[in-house]
Amino acid sequence: MNRKIVGALAASLVLAAGMTGAAQAQGTWPDRPIRMIVPFPPGGGTDALARVVAAHLQTVLGQPVPVENRSGGSGVVGTEAIARAAPDGYTIAMTASGPMTILPQMMPNPPYDPVRSFAHVALPSVTPLFAVVPPSSPARSLSGLVDLARQRAGQLNYCSIGVASPSHLSAEIFLRSFNLKMEHIPHRGSAPALTDTIAGHCDLLFDSGTSSTPQIRQGALRALGVSAAQRLSGFPDVPTIAEQGAPSFETSTWSAVIAPAGTPAPIVERLNQEIRRLAAMPAERERVMSQGGLPVDLSPAEFTRFLEREIESWGQVIRAGNIQLQ
Repeated sequence: MNRKIVGALAASLVLAAGMTGAAQAQGTWPDRPIRMIVPFPPGGGTDALARVVAAHLQTVLGQPVPVENRSGGSGVVGTEAIARAAPDGYTIAMTASGPMTILPQMMPNPPYDPVRSFAHVALPSVTPLFAVVPPSSPARSLSGLVDLARQRAGQLNYCSIGVASPSHLSAEIFLRSFNLKMEHIPHRGSAPALTDTIAGHCDLLFDSGTSSTPQIRQGALRALGVSAAQRLSGFPDVPTIAEQGAPSFETSTWSAVIAPAGTPAPIVERLNQEIRRLAAMPAERERVMSQGGLPVDLSPAEFTRFLEREIESWGQVIRAGNIQLQ
């Protein structure tokens, strides 16, 4: 038989086998629990969203979706675990912008590539950050905080949810915008950072609305500004940082579902469709916006392009400020 014909037949058989495998994966998946890793401690914004998404997937897929918190390295440890997991659709993660867009650019040998190491499943929402202070703070406005920081130069501190997180870099941009100096106190996630700020151990914290808005509404934290381009509909009385002396100030954070690279496309598409259905529900949209978030509706390919833009944007901030891991 002609060698070209043999080669063509072999290639066709390989393609057919791949298509059959994908069809089988779609046809039988899921037939056991799906583990969702969260690379942060319980109680933070990413963890809260993960539990909403996990409950929804459990209902529509008919299998348990337990959430496993695997914190460490500002989210790198748990995110790396996904890169190393079997690409079979039974291990996914709700990770965040820090370990996906910032930290890999600041590590000499990152343990994963944010674009190539993962299947980018779904991005339900993005969230601007609130600049919050404890209720005991004498600062009643952002200008008041700036004045206080100048009067007590080097004596105030700011907390973050982790080194090189959007929380950390947003604070650094803020300090540079007003030529201020504060000591950085990193935490392992939103929950401990919020606890220390409420207790008065932190003079300033930038945190996502997903985790901080309950405390803001209850008066346990005072919001001095938000890092959005425009005031948020759910918080019309909180001015943007841009309108308070830093015209170009705009940052946000996000949490998104990823899977190991090589996860069958039909599984990725099914997960994407179900998460987008959840995000489009009126009750879920209201929940997101009430917490200062903005609903997003992206396909896996659109999510990948969004991620690439975010990597470049934060990379410019890191290089311009020569910000390094401490």
